[in-house]
Amino acid sequence: MALPNALALSPALSSTQHVAASLLHVDGRPGLQLAPELAALIPGGCLRPGSTLEVGPGSGQTSLLLRLIAEPTARGSWAAVIGFDDLNPHAAREAGVALERLALVANPGGTWLEVAAALLDTVELVVLNLQQECRPADSRRLLARARQRRSILILVQRDTRRGPPNRPPRRMWPEQPDITLTPSQYTWHGLEQGHGRLCEAVITVNATGRRLNGPARSCRLRVGERPTPHWSAGGDP
Repeated sequence: MALPNALALSPALSSTQHVAASLLHVDGRPGLQLAPELAALIPGGCLRPGSTLEVGPGSGQTSLLLRLIAEPTARGSWAAVIGFDDLNPHAAREAGVALERLALVANPGGTWLEVAAALLDTVELVVLNLQQECRPADSRRLLARARQRRSILILVQRDTRRGPPNRPPRRMWPEQPDITLTPSQYTWHGLEQGHGRLCEAVITVNATGRRLNGPARSCRLRVGERPTPHWSAGGDP
């Protein structure tokens, strides 16, 4: 698939060093600023270098992920997305992502660990959509690399629930992230009694994790023509 405004990285690259050499690394920033509605969920309003964030499963997960990386790329940071073979660059552009600073590794195959490690050496923001369970030793290796390089690792937790409805989902990543953002509700607006058009979606996002330094928080993330945020702390917005 041709991505005229994005940097598409093929898994057939001869080495991960070639991946690293083709991207831009920026040092010296205290954190990556987020869109206002998401910044309200996280202490300090930004993603801290060396931290990990998880995007939980649910309707609106991809929209939430794109809004997470939109503000940093718009402000000049590079982001790399690994393991999303169905990521639509047009949807990313509409969400505010600067495609000229987005690297896509759609299908890294068995080299995902090496690719992720190389990108953590090179870019500020790395999104990893795991296709298989990660061993604890490998996860600790990537976390150490992120802290050392002051890069931010975003983990996408897919819904791997199998069997009874009350069974918890199988986690692909064995470590607990600093903060987890989970879409809990996805509502479309615009149709009125059988007429009109869908013009806006509202995603309820819940934030939990050890780095919140307080109660759980939530916000309403608007996706569409009117991105006016409303948020609240400690309960429903």
